[in-house]
Amino acid sequence: MSPPGPAAPLPAALRRALRAGPVLLDGAMGTALQARGLPPGELPEAWLGDHPEEIAAVHRAHAAAGARILLTCTFNAAAPRLAGRLASGRATALCRQAAGLARAAAGGGWVAGALGPLALATPGGAAPPASELEGRFAEAVAALAGAGVDLLWLESQYDRREATAALRAARACGLPVVVTFTLAEAGGRLLAADGGDAGPMLLEAAAGGAAAVGVNCVLAGPALTALASWALASLPVPLVAKPSPGLPGQVLPPSAFAAALAPALRAGARLVGGCCGADSGHVDALAAMVRDEGAR
Repeated sequence: MSPPGPAAPLPAALRRALRAGPVLLDGAMGTALQARGLPPGELPEAWLGDHPEEIAAVHRAHAAAGARILLTCTFNAAAPRLAGRLASGRATALCRQAAGLARAAAGGGWVAGALGPLALATPGGAAPPASELEGRFAEAVAALAGAGVDLLWLESQYDRREATAALRAARACGLPVVVTFTLAEAGGRLLAADGGDAGPMLLEAAAGGAAAVGVNCVLAGPALTALASWALASLPVPLVAKPSPGLPGQVLPPSAFAAALAPALRAGARLVGGCCGADSGHVDALAAMVRDEGAR
């Protein structure tokens, strides 16, 4: 594949918003759809064709709660786990439909074309060639870019090789790209899947052209706050903090989740939202927390 062009910055209006204070992301899509009846084990993208009104309702609820950036319901769009269930070319149509649903709900906010990992590489182990990994992301990022998303959002990455391939494929579309990693927590620190510190991985993504980098589906707490403090001093791009409010059956209520995330916001997190388990109530509590922090 051809090399990517120059790294694209975040949209100008979003950069202005970030200079004024943290910008709020949405909550989770998958767990919200499960609460609306998505069967266990079914991919959320299946409802783009069968129940698009449910996806639209989740987007509207997050936007009404204060989210300025909505992620499309396309987490699995590049991955073999979805491709094996679709007719040829259907992934492109789903990406376009998903972008349209998010755009209709976003109002004056931004739409981020979301893609999760391929899950073909094992940290510290085997992986397909880089060209194959990049090629597997290419169709989905091109479809999302063609549908008019404002930026591309590569989330839940855990293998450096997949993340690098995804970033190269996304940058080839000429849009700003955000990369977030799912990390493990040990000894009060957030660690990469191979056991290394998270910092070098975030710096590598930023050096590779990501307009913002960060974490998702971690827990809010001291380890995330420590990472935000490090990022404020060391990271050349904004830090994303999109933690989960907890494991199934142990999800923090909205006010407690916002309180747990507040120290990371004070430490330097700039794009904040909620991952698995975070619904519109959690987004609303985060919006109130962001307002309160700004008033201090």
